[in-house]
Amino acid sequence: MPTVVYPSSRVESERTIALARVALAATATLALWLDPSDTAGSAAIVYWAYVVYAAGLAVWTLTGWEGGDWFPLLTHGIDIAVFSALQYLTLGPSSPFYVYFVFSMFCAAIRWGWRGTLITGATVLLFYVALALPLAVSLAPPFPFQLNRFIIRVVYLLVSITMLVYLGRYEARLRLEIERLARWPVPLGASPDAALTRVVEYGARLMQSGCVLVVWEASDEPGLHEARWTPTDTSIRHPPPPDAPFALTDETLARSTFICTGAVQEARGILLADHAGRLVRRDTFPLSDTVRERLTGSGLASAPFKTDFVTGRVYFSDLGTPPSEALPLTEVVSREIASSLDQLLSARQRQEIAAREERIRVARDLHDGVLQGITGVRLELRALATQSPDSPGALREQLVSLERALAMEQRELRFFISGLEPDSNRRIDRQSTLAQRLDSVRERLALEWKTPVTLRVSPRVTAVPGAVEEALPLMINEAVVNALKHAHPSRVTVDVESADGHIRVAVSDDGRGFPFKGRFDHDALALNHDAPRSLFDRVSALGGQLSIESSDQGSRVEMPLSL
Repeated sequence: MPTVVYPSSRVESERTIALARVALAATATLALWLDPSDTAGSAAIVYWAYVVYAAGLAVWTLTGWEGGDWFPLLTHGIDIAVFSALQYLTLGPSSPFYVYFVFSMFCAAIRWGWRGTLITGATVLLFYVALALPLAVSLAPPFPFQLNRFIIRVVYLLVSITMLVYLGRYEARLRLEIERLARWPVPLGASPDAALTRVVEYGARLMQSGCVLVVWEASDEPGLHEARWTPTDTSIRHPPPPDAPFALTDETLARSTFICTGAVQEARGILLADHAGRLVRRDTFPLSDTVRERLTGSGLASAPFKTDFVTGRVYFSDLGTPPSEALPLTEVVSREIASSLDQLLSARQRQEIAAREERIRVARDLHDGVLQGITGVRLELRALATQSPDSPGALREQLVSLERALAMEQRELRFFISGLEPDSNRRIDRQSTLAQRLDSVRERLALEWKTPVTLRVSPRVTAVPGAVEEALPLMINEAVVNALKHAHPSRVTVDVESADGHIRVAVSDDGRGFPFKGRFDHDALALNHDAPRSLFDRVSALGGQLSIESSDQGSRVEMPLSL
């Protein structure tokens, strides 16, 4: 017999058995008190000892019993031994203690399920026949052997064993179905088609189906999709043939769950539940010939499903003769399949969003970094082409400065490309501190634009999150380049401070300001078409706030970010 797995259930079972044992013993005590003729001598001693044992066991189990796995086996063995002794000492096959044998089988059913019932039933039946046969020749009037009672009791034991074993197997099957539902596979970590195949196959095993057909339509993708599974083949089509009419021929059953017995190809009727939960027959078969051709075997169960993203129906065929409980099980499995389809669709949408966001990030980084640097070099080269240098030495110095600026842009581009490599975790130059990287940006901007750029970094700006550390140089680069390109200042100042869990960046210049004048906070800039959109988006993506104060005497861009 298998050991009991759940301690709380075991305690509850043993308490129930103990109370039932006391109730049975008390009833028998009352009966024997009214008519003591059937129990005397050794039988009376055994019986009264058993009554005391039952009462003591009940008190123990109700007041803090902590027995191990051995306890049910021990008490079960004692029960059968005492019941056999009482049977032998009191009229043998006609003993009034026969009912105790049935009690022992119920105890086995509660404790160990159908296997324990079968073993206990076989043991009890063997004991009963072994006790009855010797007594059949020794019993004499006034208590002769009663063959009819013996046969009736043997048959009663057999019927009781059969029914209890059936109920136990039924209960075990329901528990197994619940456990399988609880272990429904998560459709992630594989290709969508492979994950869907796994889900459909799991549903088929749960329903004990030889063929599964799932037809659905996604809310954002017009057109049908089909998945068909058999033990030998799986096919997933997006979409199935355009001329395949997968809708039910009877639209009144579009939201109904139904089952069908017999061969699917020859079926003429279905069974479905009415409003009271009773099975009713409907002499119509709502499946088109196209669907029939896709299903095999005999026995069918079908249920619709509908979620926020998918709508469809599942067909389970080759079920044999589906029982009535196949209706709710079909609905539950269909909902699980729909949930899995939802997860697959959601995962695909998340991947598309992530890819779109990554493209936006790459475009923003190129715009704020390399593109701005190349713009500065291009403008400087244009200036060289339109002016006459004072001397060859001055021209050479300017060209060397531009070469240094291009070399720095080349270095930044290498870092950018390395950050796009798989598993790079957005690598940046970890050998340099944030202050050193910002100073490199300042130096490059001064070389490219020939305008003084002052950088002041507070000593408290040390460790910052990786995303912020990677974004800060690009944000400062764009803010400074915007000022140099559009405001034509004589100098630009960058202040980076850290306080109260925030890092604050301020870029000030003495140029002619933005096209708009005044102070604009983050919300106002969101509606302003003249605001630096790329910088606004980058600050927003980091959870920061962008504010700009602009006048004819210059501008100040502030970007506080949370650490």
